Amino acid sequence: MDTDELCRAVVEFFRIWREQAASWVPTSWGTIYRDERFAAIHQANLGWVASIPEEGSAKIVADLDEAFRDSPVRHRSLLFEDAEEAYGVQEDMARQGFRPVADLAMAKVGLPACIVNPDVEIRRAEEGAAADDFRVLKIAADAALGYTPQVVGELWGVWHDRSGRVGMRPYVAYLNGTPAGTISVWARPPFAWIDDVETHPDFRLRGIARTMIFEACRRAASARCEWVLLTTDLFDTPKEMYRTLGFEPVGEVRGFVRE
Repeated sequence: MDTDELCRAVVEFFRIWREQAASWVPTSWGTIYRDERFAAIHQANLGWVASIPEEGSAKIVADLDEAFRDSPVRHRSLLFEDAEEAYGVQEDMARQGFRPVADLAMAKVGLPACIVNPDVEIRRAEEGAAADDFRVLKIAADAALGYTPQVVGELWGVWHDRSGRVGMRPYVAYLNGTPAGTISVWARPPFAWIDDVETHPDFRLRGIARTMIFEACRRAASARCEWVLLTTDLFDTPKEMYRTLGFEPVGEVRGFVRE
């Protein structure tokens, strides 16, 4: 399977997640997804750009402004199916007050070649105490990034609202019985998506993230998924950890945001 096909699979996961929005507005260039329950969240209220219209990026922004004119949504967010098209209009978007955002798409086959922590137990977290632990850890991780309480609450709301509908399975990593990290797996054979990889600050540098990723890949294989996919910030350090676990870059996912 070539890298273009793998990158398209990543984009498809992105698209399906955003299609869970409460309403859609079709346009000449793609679709605007709206979900005013989560008005502060970019991924819940955005324009999905399938192609650049003849009128250029100004048409996209005008349609976006019109769609959210009477809504509580104050940001303007765009995600492009084609990263090269996004890069091509970057200067135009900057003139309209947008900043670029970019994720690195990565993929691998099989299990990571790494040493796992035998003291870490991975439990499913759809219900019961493990579900409560997943929620607490995920909210704490978002709060640690400096988000406001409103944004933290809405991030959890989006995840909780959509994860079950698309088949995302949450897990909690326990170190000697104490909740220490989260990870999610979304299987759509032959691909599986890994997300929500977070280790509590008190438990870092103990192999928890690597153990969680190993277990996520194992469960993906059990679900008959040959390829495991994920994205990470293009300019951040986690991509180096993923490389050591056998993940290779297959492309980029690009967009723009104006606050």
